[in-house]
Amino acid sequence: MQSPSSPYPGYSRENEFLLQLLGRPRQERSLPLQATASQVDWQRLFQITPPDLTAYLEYKIREHGFAGQCPAELLREAGHARLAAAARWLRLRFELQNLVREFRRHEVEFVILKGAVLAFMAYPDSSLRPVSDVDLLVRPESLAKTLKLIGDAGFKCPKRFEFTDPLMVKDFVVPGEEISLPLEKPGTQALIEVHTQLESAEPWFAVPTAKVWEHVEKADWNDLCIPVLDAHEFLFHLVLHLSRGHFFSLGLRPLLDIHLWVELQAKRLDWDGIRGESIVRGYRDWMYLTLKMVRDCFATGIPSEFFTQMEAPLKLNQLESLAYEQIWLNHGLQSLVPPRLAITFSHPSVGQAIGSLFRRIGRGKSFDGRTIPALRAPKTTPWHRSFRGLLRDLKIKAPLYLRAWRNGSLAWSSLRQAARLVRGRGEIREILMNRHETGRQQEENG
Repeated sequence: MQSPSSPYPGYSRENEFLLQLLGRPRQERSLPLQATASQVDWQRLFQITPPDLTAYLEYKIREHGFAGQCPAELLREAGHARLAAAARWLRLRFELQNLVREFRRHEVEFVILKGAVLAFMAYPDSSLRPVSDVDLLVRPESLAKTLKLIGDAGFKCPKRFEFTDPLMVKDFVVPGEEISLPLEKPGTQALIEVHTQLESAEPWFAVPTAKVWEHVEKADWNDLCIPVLDAHEFLFHLVLHLSRGHFFSLGLRPLLDIHLWVELQAKRLDWDGIRGESIVRGYRDWMYLTLKMVRDCFATGIPSEFFTQMEAPLKLNQLESLAYEQIWLNHGLQSLVPPRLAITFSHPSVGQAIGSLFRRIGRGKSFDGRTIPALRAPKTTPWHRSFRGLLRDLKIKAPLYLRAWRNGSLAWSSLRQAARLVRGRGEIREILMNRHETGRQQEENG
C-alpha cells in the first residue's frame, strides 16, 4: 500500500495511526498499530479527526483495546457524540417509517440514498455514522406528489432559504443541474432532501437516470424494508458524489464510507464489470483517483488489476495532492470560514473579489436548473430581493462573524487556506473535466 503521506505536507504519525485504526484489519498491520499506539498524541489524534468520525474513532479505539491508553475525557466526549447521533437517528427513522408508509399507499417509487443506507448497512451501528438529513431519489413525474406527501407530514422549506441564490449554494453548477433544498420539520432536527438526479447520471454524464432505476433492490432495516441502489450502482453513486459532485471537499468520512461499502459488498462486486462500466459511462478518471485514494488510505480490498488494466488520470500526483488537501484540511476550515467568504477570497485579484461581492447583491448569472422545492416567484425587483437577502445574511451571520473574529477564527491564515481550498477544487475540476472534454472531442472527430 502506498502511503498517502507524500501529497500532504502536514501528515503526521497521528494521521497514519488514524487511517490504520479505521482501515481494513490485517495481521501485518497489527504490530505496527500496537507500537504506534504507545507513541501517539491522543489530543492531536482527536483534533485531526473530523467531528463526523469521532464516534467511529471511539468505537475503533475500544475494539483494538486502546481505551486504557486514551485519556478518559476524550473517550467521554466521543461517547456523547455517539449518543447525539443515536438520538437523531431515532427521530429520522420515526419520520422515515411514516413517509415510507405514505409513499407506498400512494404508489410513489423512491430510493434511499447515501448516509441512511450506509448507517444501517455498512457501519457496525447506525449511531457511529451521523447524518444531517435523509436523501430520497424519486422519479421526476412523481416529484409533485412526493413533495405534497412530505408537506402533509409537516415538513417545509425553512425561511432561511427564502432568498437563496442557487448559484451560491455550490462552487460549480452544470447546466441543467437541480439544487435540492432541505425540508425541515419544525421543532425537530429531521431534515429531508428530495432528488430526481444523481451525480453519476445526467446532466453530468451521458447516463439516463432511468438506467439507474433499473438497479434498485430491497434492503431490510429490522422491521423496515426500503429500496436502495444495488451494490455496483451505489458504489458509483458514492464515488461520483464525493469526487465529481463535491471535489473531495466533504472530508475523510466519505472515503471511509466507500471503504466500508466495498468491504461489505466484497463478494458481490465485479471489478472487471466496474472497470468496463466506468469507462463506458465516462467515470474512468473519477473512479481511478477516488478508489486509489480509498485503497491507499484504508488498505481496502480493491484488486490491483482494477488499476493496472485501466489508464490512470493525467497529472495523477497533482490530483492526489489537491484531493488530500481537501480531505484533511476542509473539516476545520468549514466551521471557521463561511463558504461565500472563502469563494470571494479565492479570486486571483482584488478587482475580481470585489466584483464577486457585487454579484452577491446583483442579478448575477442566470440559473437554468431548478430547485427542489421550487422557490417562490419573487414579487420584487432582483436588486431589491438581493438586498433583502443580504440584510438577512447580515442579521444571521454578523454575530457569528464577530465572535469568530474575536476568538481568532477569521485570522488571515485561515482565510488564505480556505481560499486555497476553493482554488484547489477548481484545479481538480479543470484537470479532469478538460481531460474528459478533450477525449469526447477526439471521439467525435475520430
